[in-house]
Amino acid sequence: MPFGSFILGPGSRVLRRALRAGLGAAISLVAAGSADASFKSFLPGGDGAAFPSSADGRTTATPSVNAYHLADGDHIKLDGHLDDPAWDRAEAASGFKVWEPDRGTIPSEETVFKVVYDESAIYFGVACHEKDPSKVTARLSRRDRFSNSDIVSVYIDPYLDHTTGYNFKVNPLGVLLDGYMYNDGDRDDNWDAVWDAQTYRDQDGWYVEMRIPFSAIRYRTAESMTWGLEVYRYMHGRGEDTAWVTWDRAAKGFVSRWGQLTGIQGVPAPRQLEIVPYVVGRATDPSQVGNEKLDKFENMGADLKYGVTADLALNATVQPDFGQVEADPAVLNLSPFETFYEEKRPFFIEGSRLFQHPDFNLFYSRRIGTGDPNSRIRYAGKLTGKAAGNVTIATLVASSDVTGRGQAHNLLKNGGRLSRYFVTRLGKEFNGGRQRFNIMQTAVVNTANIDSFGEFASREAYTSGVDFDLFSKDRTYNIQGSVVGSVIDPESSAGDPTVDGAKRYGTGGSLDIRKVGGKWRTGWNGRWESDKLDINDVGFLESPDEIGMSGFVTHIYNPEGKSKTWNQGNYNLNFWKNFLYAGRKGYDVNTGQEVWSYGPGHKQWMGAEVNSWMQLRDYREWWWGTNYQTEGTRRYETRGGPLMREPATYGGWMGVKTDTRKSLVVSIEGNHFRDTSLSHDTNADLAVQWNQSSAINHNLEIEFHNRKDDTQYLATVDVVSHPGAQGIGGLSYLFGRIHQQTATVTLRTNLLFSRDKSLEIYAQPFITVGDYAEVRELIRPDTYEFIHFMDPAVNPHDFDFRFTAVNWNVVYRWEYRPGSTIYLVWTQGREQFDRRDFHPGSPGSFNNDIRLSSMFGTEAENKVLAKITYWFAI
Repeated sequence: MPFGSFILGPGSRVLRRALRAGLGAAISLVAAGSADASFKSFLPGGDGAAFPSSADGRTTATPSVNAYHLADGDHIKLDGHLDDPAWDRAEAASGFKVWEPDRGTIPSEETVFKVVYDESAIYFGVACHEKDPSKVTARLSRRDRFSNSDIVSVYIDPYLDHTTGYNFKVNPLGVLLDGYMYNDGDRDDNWDAVWDAQTYRDQDGWYVEMRIPFSAIRYRTAESMTWGLEVYRYMHGRGEDTAWVTWDRAAKGFVSRWGQLTGIQGVPAPRQLEIVPYVVGRATDPSQVGNEKLDKFENMGADLKYGVTADLALNATVQPDFGQVEADPAVLNLSPFETFYEEKRPFFIEGSRLFQHPDFNLFYSRRIGTGDPNSRIRYAGKLTGKAAGNVTIATLVASSDVTGRGQAHNLLKNGGRLSRYFVTRLGKEFNGGRQRFNIMQTAVVNTANIDSFGEFASREAYTSGVDFDLFSKDRTYNIQGSVVGSVIDPESSAGDPTVDGAKRYGTGGSLDIRKVGGKWRTGWNGRWESDKLDINDVGFLESPDEIGMSGFVTHIYNPEGKSKTWNQGNYNLNFWKNFLYAGRKGYDVNTGQEVWSYGPGHKQWMGAEVNSWMQLRDYREWWWGTNYQTEGTRRYETRGGPLMREPATYGGWMGVKTDTRKSLVVSIEGNHFRDTSLSHDTNADLAVQWNQSSAINHNLEIEFHNRKDDTQYLATVDVVSHPGAQGIGGLSYLFGRIHQQTATVTLRTNLLFSRDKSLEIYAQPFITVGDYAEVRELIRPDTYEFIHFMDPAVNPHDFDFRFTAVNWNVVYRWEYRPGSTIYLVWTQGREQFDRRDFHPGSPGSFNNDIRLSSMFGTEAENKVLAKITYWFAI
């Protein structure tokens, strides 16, 4: 019998396990010996000058570590092996403590890091020691999209302003994520830089070498610089988040509590010009039955970034193309307000936090280059940074127009409806960032003719704002306030003398007084928006004409981390009360007589809410809430007509989520609200995240919405044309009882071939159907009194509808060199809106049941796109 057969034969399990254990131990000893020999200066527990106590996070409240300047002949080979001689000459920082779940305790494993630099970049070397390598979790994902994984996270504050900073993360497979920190804890993951990191694993843990070019960040040059610094390590398999610097959970602040990085000397101010040209080709098969002709499109353009100074950067884009961006989710909006869409275009999302007003959305970048299928952005540019004296600067200019079909790529072809945009926000920080004062200005100039394109395409619009943010010395107390104003300068219409060309002025403001630190937190807010406040040319505001006040009380649970049941949680009590800002009058459309009016300060509604969120020791989460709102007033429900009362509403919600450290994470949430009439609203949401393997992950979300509304607005009609109508001032405001059901499924699947190559599949089928019953009209202003609309020609079932949409998006992305990417994209979209009165000859042929077959009964539009970008620096 061959020896191998004997080993694998019956009864050989003990021997096989013994051999495996022995072989594994031998390998482990060899690997450990190799790692100890190569990375010995990163071993924990060292002493002497290489391990100064000032760099120990357990013995020093605000630790600091000195960066080593690479001498001539020194270099760091970026491969994850911490064996370059330069690392041995750098100070070691250690003494990490647990961040979560048991804040401030000693972690299961040790972490040691060092910092070196040369004239062009700063390097971080991190040794993540681990006695049990099976505890290290590593998953591939696209850049900036971490799945469950171990992580090393480096934060730096080059300005040492204690409010802003940069974050660089890497997992054991070298997947990168970066972000920008602002307001002492807020985060912008849309910030992207060109940097790199490499990793290495052995039996004793995993290791990181990170290179961050100085040209990728903003800083203020000095003979010797001190930066803020924090380093985190997340151990996914152990469920531990550890940090070099920790502080009490109840304390306010983040950037302001970091340690320090000292000794950065002789670094010149970068003046690097980065250019990313692109070329794109696209072919579209239109969604027209019988039209098989492809629409072909080619374009080219470029993005540019220039370091004007060490702390100011200029970004510009010429003829941008965003074809790789996925489509907006489908929605059928039956409300009186505009749908808000998330910005997805890279040029506008990067650095968007610099243009954010704390209380009013003065800059909504989706206004630029959208609204028409042939809209295009000719150019756009941003100047951003922080100048001497802690003065923040953010300025944007852009120009868009509307071209003829297929002409958007032609730089020499001028379009119509030219619009120019200007946005700037300037700020000044005081006392280590604890106090801030900002001013903001926007301007939009539209040059189209009002009689050809309407008011919004032919007017000038300006908004101005000032705001302040004041924290106490320990950041426990805060006062924040703002005032904004708008000026609309419309064009008079020669074709319609009723269009008023006079300027319109509006104002708004907000004041918050809050306690934001400690176990118990509370605050009060007051806010007003005048009836003529109009920021929607380049901002977003749903419903002005309001005065409101609100307050909250919050209890932070288990800030010390001592509970045996809960990791953390909070309980909240909120209350609010609203009034209308201005008075209005309504006149009979036939006689001109006043038929309704109300004065300033008319009550809208008031309400209260209780909610809570908790996380268990096993990382399961649950949340719940309930609220009640008194009978109130709807200002916009009649679409410009009289006020309408709203019955009192009440309801609640609850949700649970499984352990987010697991490969399979499930979240379930539901809510139910109803009023004191016949209306009620129910939502159910199921979300599943499945990390199938280290290179494949799926995200599935299923939403169902069941709504019965006693007063869904239908139309406003004149009494004269509808015999039997009663109306208010010659107009009848019609409402129907609706039963609407909506189902949405969103699926994302990511296949990772490496950290730089990925395939993303996105699919979203959407269907909503509505059945109407009795049509009624409002009979008295500012009431909830209705009568049956007497005109038999108006049949409520004529308004029955079905809207379906299916969007597909498949993107292959390859970052073939740092900052340079190839995209191959296929998108498919189909949608159909149908209503019973669209079939006057055969109303029975209309079917608005929720059926999957109805989603695929229309012709689809298909697009195929190829785009290549190339990054280079001068």
